[in-house]
Amino acid sequence: MAEWLCSGLQSRVRRFDSGFSLHLKSMPNQKNVALIVARLSSSRLPKKNILPICNIPMISHLIHRVKRSKYVDEIIITTSKEESDDPFIDIARSEGVSIYRGSLEDIMQRVINAAIEAKADNIIEILGDNPLVDYRLIDDVAEIYFKNKSDYSATATVEYPKIDKSKKLFSVGLRVQMYSIDAACRYEEFKNTLSKDDHPSSFIFNNPDSFKLSFLEATDHWSFLNKPDLNFAVNYQKNFKLISKLFETFYPSNKDFTLNEIFDFLDQNQYLLELLGPE
Repeated sequence: MAEWLCSGLQSRVRRFDSGFSLHLKSMPNQKNVALIVARLSSSRLPKKNILPICNIPMISHLIHRVKRSKYVDEIIITTSKEESDDPFIDIARSEGVSIYRGSLEDIMQRVINAAIEAKADNIIEILGDNPLVDYRLIDDVAEIYFKNKSDYSATATVEYPKIDKSKKLFSVGLRVQMYSIDAACRYEEFKNTLSKDDHPSSFIFNNPDSFKLSFLEATDHWSFLNKPDLNFAVNYQKNFKLISKLFETFYPSNKDFTLNEIFDFLDQNQYLLELLGPE
């Protein structure tokens, strides 16, 4: 399957002792790999992924949250071969997760190669600057992915230009995407249709005639997240200040704090919302 993708591949997945117990899942014959896509050369907030929160790198907090998912079989920090991304090696080792290093610019190819090296059937893609992603969101996205036999499933947000406007959308910066390795390997068919600013996997979700899509909506127990104008991604110093405040408030007493707790706290401290979004 898509063996051409590995031709001439020099970077390989480096695995360290996992350090966490795998959970039984409903699809035992399929391997689901969480790829945390990150780099340290961001111009807006350099080295944001490893900035310390409660004396722990931000990406480590994300890893801890992802590890709790019952659908995640392996976690891979998916980064570039640039020297600037070397610090991720020690973090992967200390957290007992894997690391893959590939192209800085061609992110989708990096994702595909990491997944193939890990022998993944399904990719759970999470952005390294989304440290509030909750494992419960991962599990719910995985449930609809398997239930609908989808090629691609995700939390519904405004980041999907072709999404049905009647859907209840999540806030930005909490996105979970899950898609098959077979869908990912069709990248070459659509590569020339992507612009520089397109999300790497947009060739999948922008082509509903070619791929079976399903979305998790912000309804029922997720209805409190139906605030699509909010953006929790860490792109600027003020965003990091907010995320630091949230972790400093909850993490010392409860490492498994929930998004519900966060939104209740923000409702009571609405001045903090000014720290969301661009500067």
